[in-house]
Amino acid sequence: MSSPLSEVQNLYERYVKWVSGNPSALADVELTVKWLSYFVAGKINNSSAVSELVYSLSNLLVFFNDRIIEKASKNTPDDTQPLERHLNVLLTTLEYCEVFIELSAHKVWGTSGRWFFIVVIQTIKCIGRLILTLFCQNTKIVRNPPIPALNRKTIQTDNHHNDHPPSDNASFRDNLADGSSAIVLKRSGRVMRKVNCSPSLTSRSWKPPATGSSSHQPAVYAGKFLVSAEMLYIAKPLIHLASMRKFGTKSWASYLIALALDSASLRMYYKNREVLSKDQRVELSRRCVSMLLYLMRSPFYDRYTHDKIACLLNGIGNNVPLTGSIARLILSYIPHWQETYFYMWST
Repeated sequence: MSSPLSEVQNLYERYVKWVSGNPSALADVELTVKWLSYFVAGKINNSSAVSELVYSLSNLLVFFNDRIIEKASKNTPDDTQPLERHLNVLLTTLEYCEVFIELSAHKVWGTSGRWFFIVVIQTIKCIGRLILTLFCQNTKIVRNPPIPALNRKTIQTDNHHNDHPPSDNASFRDNLADGSSAIVLKRSGRVMRKVNCSPSLTSRSWKPPATGSSSHQPAVYAGKFLVSAEMLYIAKPLIHLASMRKFGTKSWASYLIALALDSASLRMYYKNREVLSKDQRVELSRRCVSMLLYLMRSPFYDRYTHDKIACLLNGIGNNVPLTGSIARLILSYIPHWQETYFYMWST
């Protein structure tokens, strides 16, 4: 008779096998679970905490399944340090769970418990990002989340190509894609083909050559100026929390301090944007877009944005057929969303 532990292990192995072989069906299941969190809101008691629990679990499920697919496809980067990998997992998990932890703490311990957990979570995130930036060679701009969702279509395509033997031209290109046929520029990380190693026009693919190291390795830049820009961004949540403690939770002083720190960090980065890799520029663009969230943060939201949004939604609901109930539903949810998600210390 098999033990419960062996049964669980067999069940886990079967699940890993199914996830590895059915990524398309898996995506449908994950999407269903995520949408369930929206339908739960407002339907049961403590719906906010339950909705965030379902949403957090759906994100963690996607994160867990991505690691299974990544391992099965042997697409895991081999140049990642153990410390960097563990910190990225920790920070990504906190990113997915912090709202649920905050709401749960507020339900159990009240406002003081809520703020205690906010400070603890932001302190852990700040320390983890500092370690990644200062001591991990592959991380200079910490992404949000640190481990993004896996591009499963790309992995499926790569696996499909790997199932077929390479052609003569493909073999020729592979022979060119070694360390002797290309160089990596030190500042930008761009891969350039050497002039004396270029193939003939009929056989080359016109794609940039790969090097012996991982082609996904981000550019390594030097200089205290760029490090200072990242330090400002990392320290901003704790500085903002301290200013809220001194000036109040909805004061203009704390709002403007956070806005100034974000603006200064982005300004310092954009002065040296040419030395960043493609992935780092994408993260920088995301940070620029996230500046729009300041329109939804107090006290700017309370004084300006709230009335504009209410006027817009009421106008749509009164003049566009079949949109009245949707507009009223959104209006009823906006105060909850604004209070729950639009924090200036969120990064």
